[in-house]
Amino acid sequence: MLSDRLNPYSRPSLSTASAYSNPGSGPRIALPTWPGDRRLRQWQIEALSALESHPGTSFLASATPAAGKTTFGLKVAHRMLCEGKVSRVVVVGPTTHICRQWALDAARYGIDLEPNRPNSDGTETEDFHGVAVTYQTVAADPDLHATSSRRPTLVIADEPHHMGDQASWGVSARKAFGNAGFRLLLSGTPFRSDNEAIPWIAYDEDGLSSADFTYGYPEALVDRVCRPVTFLPYDGEMEWESDGKIRTADFGLVLPATESARRLRTALDAGGDWMGEVLRDADRKLEEVRAGGHPDAGGLVIASDQEHARAISRRLGMICGEIPEIVMSDEPDGSRRIAKFSESEQRWLVSVLMVSEGVDIPRLRVGVYATAARTELFFRQVVGRFIRTTPSPRRQMSYLLLPADERLKRLAFEIEKERRHAIDLAPSLEDELEELDHELPERGEVGDGFHMLNSTAAELDEAILAQTTMQLFATDDIDETPQSVSAITGAATTSRAKPAIKPKPPVATELTEPKRESAFAARERLRGERRTMVADVSRRTGESHREVHARINRMTGVTAVSKATRSQLEQGNELLERELS
Repeated sequence: MLSDRLNPYSRPSLSTASAYSNPGSGPRIALPTWPGDRRLRQWQIEALSALESHPGTSFLASATPAAGKTTFGLKVAHRMLCEGKVSRVVVVGPTTHICRQWALDAARYGIDLEPNRPNSDGTETEDFHGVAVTYQTVAADPDLHATSSRRPTLVIADEPHHMGDQASWGVSARKAFGNAGFRLLLSGTPFRSDNEAIPWIAYDEDGLSSADFTYGYPEALVDRVCRPVTFLPYDGEMEWESDGKIRTADFGLVLPATESARRLRTALDAGGDWMGEVLRDADRKLEEVRAGGHPDAGGLVIASDQEHARAISRRLGMICGEIPEIVMSDEPDGSRRIAKFSESEQRWLVSVLMVSEGVDIPRLRVGVYATAARTELFFRQVVGRFIRTTPSPRRQMSYLLLPADERLKRLAFEIEKERRHAIDLAPSLEDELEELDHELPERGEVGDGFHMLNSTAAELDEAILAQTTMQLFATDDIDETPQSVSAITGAATTSRAKPAIKPKPPVATELTEPKRESAFAARERLRGERRTMVADVSRRTGESHREVHARINRMTGVTAVSKATRSQLEQGNELLERELS
């Protein structure tokens, strides 16, 4: 059975005092009631109850990726704003895309957040409830955010493992939000690869983080909140040169750490036979998933760097006959491209880092782990991209193809053990999952292998497959070692004909764009219109752009465009339109 740490309904010792008992001035903008159709999941209801009785000013909710942490955080924000416990909200996230995603989700509940664009004094304009900023933005000027947080402020720290207690981001976060009214920390992985302490998180005597509320992957599987995942490790023979010697080894050979890393990088060579074989199998698996009742299912390849991603995209495009979408972590239009892929029927997305955490694309069903990163934190974040469910009358399986590297196999095996906890919680789950096992197609004939100078690969024969393929919901008894995990059969298709794609029905997910135009999107539109009209007026009157802006600001009663409310921007644009007409 699960330990208390994994039990989502185990509670810490709670006092009767409310965690956020100091009233604030209330929000400047009235909030609509929480939508009746946004019913909370049971774990979210339990977590809310635990938070309300929590005696401290910081609360860590640890929930598996795809469980609904964003909705939980916004429910807390909505309730605290409505009750006047706080008067503003600050969401801190790891990337600008995630901050924008928070702002979009918040708008669905009437909470208007300015994503990553506070004014020069760190505040939002009067028609916003708060801001959504990155940890990097906070680190750039923590004093500024500390000043703006003198008002009763709820801070929501998304994936707080990005803050190391002694690292610069952790130190600056403490400085910026140490006096905030309340801090809600939301994480699926509440630890750091360097074992550095995370601000505002309690640790037990063994140095393990102690969450105030935990909702694990096993519980999410039982509740059908998350998908099961099948891990498909691929072995092969790699050949590389180091220290003037030609070395050859498969993943079963124990090597020193340096050579083990070189072997893995050799396998991941975008032009090598190992990668070609894996990409072909991944595309065949995606074809099967689409033909099996999920016609818009998508695939994701996590690449090592930008050059690697582009090379994989070219090769995968030749395999599937469709150019994959590429998203890099530092591209300004990354958010738009992710949203476009999420709502499309495009087959493949190739990404570097940006889609490894916090990004929700529910239609992802097949993945390729093509990066040399081997930390538990990164691996679990990647797995989390494939477990979000979509509306379906039956349970769906996702698939992650990865190198049969010993470290990666151990990480996959740790997730496999969590499957056992799910069956302990609900024994009837085993029968349901066994039915999924029987629906997997048999693997086709294996080849003799490929050999080339710098990279070789081979399809796994049946003996290797039985030792190296891991399924999160295998039903056979297994030994407590990664080498003897449960075997399943792989995938093969006899036809490359693509099924007809039915129009995608609208689905209410956490990525769904709000029906009304969000406040920050309206501001972006109005400011874009203003820039265009200011340029037109400047050409007509000979004034500089700065002079035109200053004149309109005086007429609308603001000191800077960045501090103008939506109504003030609209008023200014009307004045410019009159001048131009």
